[in-house]
Amino acid sequence: MGTESGTRDELTRQRLVSAAGHLPGLTILDFDPEWWDGQSHVPCLVVRGGRRMRLLRVVETGGECVIVPFSRRQAERWLATRRRPARPELLVPAPRIAVDVVLDAYADVMRCRGNACGALLPVGWDCACPVCGDEESQPSPRSSSEYAAR
Repeated sequence: MGTESGTRDELTRQRLVSAAGHLPGLTILDFDPEWWDGQSHVPCLVVRGGRRMRLLRVVETGGECVIVPFSRRQAERWLATRRRPARPELLVPAPRIAVDVVLDAYADVMRCRGNACGALLPVGWDCACPVCGDEESQPSPRSSSEYAAR
């Protein structure tokens, strides 16, 4: 059993070292396979490096290696912020794909003449309105070309 965990720890250490390999003057000081970050036990590599040769921790979280400050409190806060779920309703919507249909309201559609309906119907619609259901309420006699000319 000790062989498998030793191999796992060595591979994890190599992954953390490669994640911090871009830091100038990198010096590896310590490796802890089960460092407590305030929420879970994660592998942690303590290094000294960067422009000011500060102590830093390289931690694996969410399948990614992250470089955080050495201070336990600051590292815990950074990792907790990173793990906080994003509010889905605040995300930017995906851009339209090319197969989306876009209608020009002045040239491609006409309004239903039903009382207080105002649904947009395609030019040449000859069936009942799908919104109000009134068969008498055909599209407005104003043609789309009248609106397109404006």
